[in-house]
Amino acid sequence: MPVESNTMQTKRILIPINLPNRSFDTLLFAKQMADEVSVSLTLLYVVRLNIASESRVYDEICLESEQALRQIGTRFFGGAQAVSVSVRMGKPDGQIVAEAESGHAELILLSSPKPSPWKRLFSDGTVKGVVRMAPCPTLVLPRIWKVTPEKCRVAPHPAAAVTAHWFTSAPV
Repeated sequence: MPVESNTMQTKRILIPINLPNRSFDTLLFAKQMADEVSVSLTLLYVVRLNIASESRVYDEICLESEQALRQIGTRFFGGAQAVSVSVRMGKPDGQIVAEAESGHAELILLSSPKPSPWKRLFSDGTVKGVVRMAPCPTLVLPRIWKVTPEKCRVAPHPAAAVTAHWFTSAPV
């Protein structure tokens, strides 16, 4: 006879962040999930430079990126939520997959790319690469914010209904 477990396991979620855009939709969706179940979040930024430079330049970029991720984590999740940050160098899709493997992520949350007919025709893209190589389920969320998050959205995120079953506690 199955025994129900009253303790919920913490779900490990990886959220790659595009720092100029800050992936507001993905962060708000993760916030909604964190309000319902116990999650451990990792915010990841991948630095991709197409120039050769001193290691000091890379170190400064990584430090600034890390600080920006910490501010985003504090702003969206406050001090109550466990949020770790990671900055990696290299090709984004490969680094996202590597972080998911090393951090034993159970879910990767990605923002969909901006719709662009040229991008769809000629580019494989980071999202496609992550979905193909990911060691865990990957959820690609549609973009809802048009400009900035200052204009509050009242409706729930459309992906919330699709993923609700993933977080319900099942009998063990």
